[in-house]
Amino acid sequence: MASVEDTEGTLTPVDFIQLQQYMEYSSLSVKDVIKEFLPGGRLAQYNTGGSIDAVGLYLFLKAYLEVNDFPPDLCKRLFYYFQDQDAIAKSNLPKDGGVFLRDVSCYFSVLEEGQPREKLEFTFKLYDKDGNGLLDSSEVDRIIIQMMRAANYLGWDITELKPVLKDMMTAIDVDDSGTVTLDEWVKGGMNNVPLLVLLGLKVTERDGQHIWRMKHFNKPTYCGVCENMLLGLGKQGLCCTCCKYTVHNQCANKNPEPCAPTFVKSKHEIGVAAHDWIRTDCNSTKCQSCHKKVKHLSGRQCVWCQEMRHDECIYSGLTTCDCGLLKDHILPPWAIYAISRDEDTSLLNVTPDGHILQIVPVPGTHPLLVFVNPKSGGKQGEKVLRKFQYMLNPRQVYNLSTGGPAPGLHFFRNLQEYRILACGGDGTVGWLLDAIDRESLKVRPPIAILPLGTGNDLARCLRWGGGYEGADLKDILKDIEASELVQMDRWSIQVIPNDTQEAGDPVPYELINNYFSVGVNNKSPAHADRWGALDATSMHYPHNSQEPSEHVDGSTSKTNRLLSSEIDWLLCFLPAVVGPNTPSVFPQTNAG
Repeated sequence: MASVEDTEGTLTPVDFIQLQQYMEYSSLSVKDVIKEFLPGGRLAQYNTGGSIDAVGLYLFLKAYLEVNDFPPDLCKRLFYYFQDQDAIAKSNLPKDGGVFLRDVSCYFSVLEEGQPREKLEFTFKLYDKDGNGLLDSSEVDRIIIQMMRAANYLGWDITELKPVLKDMMTAIDVDDSGTVTLDEWVKGGMNNVPLLVLLGLKVTERDGQHIWRMKHFNKPTYCGVCENMLLGLGKQGLCCTCCKYTVHNQCANKNPEPCAPTFVKSKHEIGVAAHDWIRTDCNSTKCQSCHKKVKHLSGRQCVWCQEMRHDECIYSGLTTCDCGLLKDHILPPWAIYAISRDEDTSLLNVTPDGHILQIVPVPGTHPLLVFVNPKSGGKQGEKVLRKFQYMLNPRQVYNLSTGGPAPGLHFFRNLQEYRILACGGDGTVGWLLDAIDRESLKVRPPIAILPLGTGNDLARCLRWGGGYEGADLKDILKDIEASELVQMDRWSIQVIPNDTQEAGDPVPYELINNYFSVGVNNKSPAHADRWGALDATSMHYPHNSQEPSEHVDGSTSKTNRLLSSEIDWLLCFLPAVVGPNTPSVFPQTNAG
């Protein structure tokens, strides 16, 4: 049995989860906090020659995580974690028995939100103690240690990552001087795919570039480059969010096949519905040409229609791509083309590699413009964002935390037939409706809701449920196709003060979305997969003042649509019983 001394330098999975929860609610960066420990800062007294003691670490965590108190036991384990003798030679530890402030800062800077280039520059300057613009091998090793710790925190299998980082350090020291300059450090880091993923790279620089993320595989999975199995207990390899192409960490730098293009570069390619075949692990899947089983890595899958074929069957009786079961929702690459700056002077549609994009309508389809609030519903928003980037064209899926709704609305502005899916809570939907007001669109697209927030009353009224519980998103997209339209009033409010000279708080909102939801938190067994409920509640409620009260039951399935007299917005609405101007009188039931 391990003693207390044996486990002091380790952190448990529960510790990692607890630390992650603290970091999610912090708005500060390490750069902000480390200034407090420099001369003149309010915590400078706890910085002794670049090291801090247990009290100093406690104050660092309180400031960085913006909390009034931090669990002392967790702080103690973190302190010993940074003193771990297995990771750092004893001679390199602070003489006063503390931990180096730069080690703590480097560790948390890798984990926090930010751009990889900025993180690389920050870590370099942390360890460039004399400011001469050079790092020696021992300083580089300390950075690697903190990066390895961060990777371990994120659940990576670090047995493969360490040699990848070591190889990078060897490669960037081009003159064999034993030192690394800032330019060499940044250039080497920005060309190392596993390191970029670790540093939080989320946006591609050019079309056809993979959006990598570390992933744990529950079944035998093979690398698309070396064709060997991915091994390990943690997250064993990198997987592209958009096409599911999978590689070892060390193989990501060996020119893997490109990701599927998201738009065409020439107008001659517009409307040419071509398959995009990606190497994938199709084991035990039948080829849709010869109908024989496909063994691992001996076949390819079309990114858009999901059709699978043997390598030798790809060009056998090849048909055009129809985008498969989701064709009504997908905006295919042959419907998006690049134009010159003379044709569109707006900067909203400029891609990271400088292209300006426009959409050509695809007859008979209703492309889905998806907005995801990744901060809604804990980690659900991030997962939903990744799933939609794979199921649809990444060009039609927008992260609301990076740029808001305006770029997506502007991109779709010339389409006449399309739908919007708002993934978030009531606040997200309100934000989106206000953005549509400002954009002055030619058409008012119908809006569906995937409830991810804590306040989901509007989603309940429209029968999308009180919260997303992990249902297959393909079923959600089918529901959107089968949904009906219900009209919702939006009221403009003008507040006129009695005394115009009196200073007061500004009016937070000038618009009200007019919907009504009161009563018990009822869930319908008719849609148990959507609501996650086992029973229904029945009540009597007078849903119209001119009519007697009627029986309300969540399990009802008939449909009545009563439309309000003033129409401002159309929202997608699943079949249900509705009352006048009120689709739902209870949070999750409809008036019948």
